[in-house]
Amino acid sequence: MGAGAPCAYPENQRFTLCHHTHRARREEVPTPRIVEARLRVRYAETDAQGVAYYANYFVWFEVARVHYLRACGEDYRAWEAQGLGINIVEAACRYFAPARFDDPLVVRAWVSHVGNSSFRFEYQVLHEERGDLLAEGHTVQVFVDLRAGRSVPIPPPLRQVLAAQEDGDA
Repeated sequence: MGAGAPCAYPENQRFTLCHHTHRARREEVPTPRIVEARLRVRYAETDAQGVAYYANYFVWFEVARVHYLRACGEDYRAWEAQGLGINIVEAACRYFAPARFDDPLVVRAWVSHVGNSSFRFEYQVLHEERGDLLAEGHTVQVFVDLRAGRSVPIPPPLRQVLAAQEDGDA
């Protein structure tokens, strides 16, 4: 798909947190569009206690974010060739339960806000087999001119795609 085309997603469902049990509950929603990235916790991603090291969740967020943008027909390399980059200016994660070596995970990503030069992704990390919500977080990205080092407006074709997916909660 090219820039400006609607994203294609395998399903149109969203997991929400049940605050009493920290388990995910599936419910049908028309938006936001959500992309899922599936992975397994590698041994090198665990700490001395045998749980996934906290910083790896941000790596998994990036995997899902790139997967999302790729599903929209977007490409980091193409932006870089145009002298544009995306800088992370804010990142947060809240942890509910540990991920352990070889756990199958689903990392869900969706756009919750689109500004002039920035956009915000939300994430959920779930244990694929049990459905437990292990963590949730967000990142804020800003488009920058790589030569000038300043923020610039989101390119119109990408802005159109992101705005169509925005959930309006941020």
